[in-house]
Amino acid sequence: MPMSRAGFDGWLAAPLPGLDVIANPAAMWTGWAIDGAGTDWDLTDLAGSPAAVAGIRAARARTPLELLAARAAGGFTLARHRDDALEIYLYDYHGDVYSTQTDLLMLAGAGRFADAGAPVLHWGGDVYPDLPLGGDQPLAVLLVGRDGARFTDRHPVGALIESLRPVEAAFLAAAPVDGEDSWDPTEVLDPTIRDHVA
Repeated sequence: MPMSRAGFDGWLAAPLPGLDVIANPAAMWTGWAIDGAGTDWDLTDLAGSPAAVAGIRAARARTPLELLAARAAGGFTLARHRDDALEIYLYDYHGDVYSTQTDLLMLAGAGRFADAGAPVLHWGGDVYPDLPLGGDQPLAVLLVGRDGARFTDRHPVGALIESLRPVEAAFLAAAPVDGEDSWDPTEVLDPTIRDHVA
């Protein structure tokens, strides 16, 4: 996402926006096998689990800096300002829908600080951390702009995936190999985020 350094720093410190930043949140699954499934952005399906609701609401009350530093403590996070752009690649093996929605709100909020709008691709990644391959069917793309965001299944996904390959390569280069335990954040985390990782 095209963004100045000042915009990046402003985004890191800003609260996440409310759900109204996304014009059509119910379209999150458009184009997927579960197209039409409920999205439960308002957490009503969790009404019987008040602790879970409180945890999700607490996460959504945090700043991107807080969320990204917490994620980065466990590794598998690329979040940096590079070449006048926000670059982000988040990986969750079997991640839950609610944390994904929090991440999407975080990225939808980045539009207020961007120099231009940009598409955001969410990909499940349950089998491998890579971007979708030929024949894989990705989620609807979240188009993020300065005035808000919306899901669409009309974005040229193939071109978007190819534009994301360099970020994916940087993410994969930092991942442990051959049984190593350590995740190397040096090249993949902005120093501001690295300084806040516990």
